[in-house]
Amino acid sequence: MGCGCGKSKYADMGTGAAAETSSVAASAVGASKIKVHIGPLEVGADGMAVKPQFNLGIQGGSLYAMAGVRDVRDGIAAESLAMYMKSYSSSGTTLVELLENVKANEKVPALDDLVVAAPQIVAEVMSATGADIGAENVAEVEGAVYIYVGAGVTAGAYLGWLDTQGYRMIGVEGKVATAASMAITLKAGIHEEKQAVRVVSYLTNVGFDVIVKLKKPVDNGEKPSQ
Repeated sequence: MGCGCGKSKYADMGTGAAAETSSVAASAVGASKIKVHIGPLEVGADGMAVKPQFNLGIQGGSLYAMAGVRDVRDGIAAESLAMYMKSYSSSGTTLVELLENVKANEKVPALDDLVVAAPQIVAEVMSATGADIGAENVAEVEGAVYIYVGAGVTAGAYLGWLDTQGYRMIGVEGKVATAASMAITLKAGIHEEKQAVRVVSYLTNVGFDVIVKLKKPVDNGEKPSQ
């Protein structure tokens, strides 16, 4: 397992959940394409799209400067935020291993805090979603770890509806949650095909957005989408 800098690297995993992994991680990494947001319009190299959002700002590469309401299909969230971001794609057999792989390339003390918090984050996700993401049921964890500096405020609520990436995210953003005696924002959701769980968590200036691929599908009484 390893860490890649500057771009995401994901294999073809052969399921709907896996097909979404690349786009989820690319979003987390920020990708290299610049996008300009003007109200409901998103303008980039691939053209213009109209989305149920109202944002003003620019994002892409290492820059994120946005103000407004995000795409409501992905949750109820608003922000006024400007930051410079450095991102790393990584993978591992556990969340801790993924974080350790990034630590080998970037000596940031806050990464140690995430490593310490990882077991409690896993426990919180299992409790909130009902998904077994314990080490024995994890095939692989892959995604993006990001380190950033900037200023602003953000707030959001994720209520479990199906988002644009195929996940039913639950959790809060901008509201302090407690994990390992530290203030951590956490949201997570099961993919509609029950084979993967997305976990997003961050501290003040470091965070991650990962996909946990499962050996056994989630069994929570719901049938996977067809």
